[in-house]
Amino acid sequence: MAKPKVLVAVQDVATVESLMILACQLSQCMGAELKALHVVAVPLLTPLEAQDENIDRFGTELLAQAKSVAERLSQPLSMELLRAREVGEAIVGVATEQGVDLLLMGHRKPHALSDTLLGGTVRYVAHHAPCRIIVQIPGPEHK
Repeated sequence: MAKPKVLVAVQDVATVESLMILACQLSQCMGAELKALHVVAVPLLTPLEAQDENIDRFGTELLAQAKSVAERLSQPLSMELLRAREVGEAIVGVATEQGVDLLLMGHRKPHALSDTLLGGTVRYVAHHAPCRIIVQIPGPEHK
């Protein structure tokens, strides 16, 4: 029987540490492989394969931070930086292709409307992911 797979989609500096701690703890309990994914939303006018390191810089730094948390918790981690037009579709695509069993992602509440409606990416993933999903919403001190 194959090892379970946990995918954590990291998107911002404010939530990466707490999200990675949760992902490491869950993957350790499950005996699962852990992968961190950052999807760079590339504007329509920019080619996906554009040779511009500025496009990937934030994602590369975010994944390095995720790796640091995993190392601190002695959890092996693979990482992927992906460029896409639609972040939600890309996350679901990776989860489907890799047979992910559990997907973790964060959701920040930028304004009052978000209290009642999840963001577009989270909503898309929740409706289309092929696996269980945990959405972490930060407490009041991180909003």
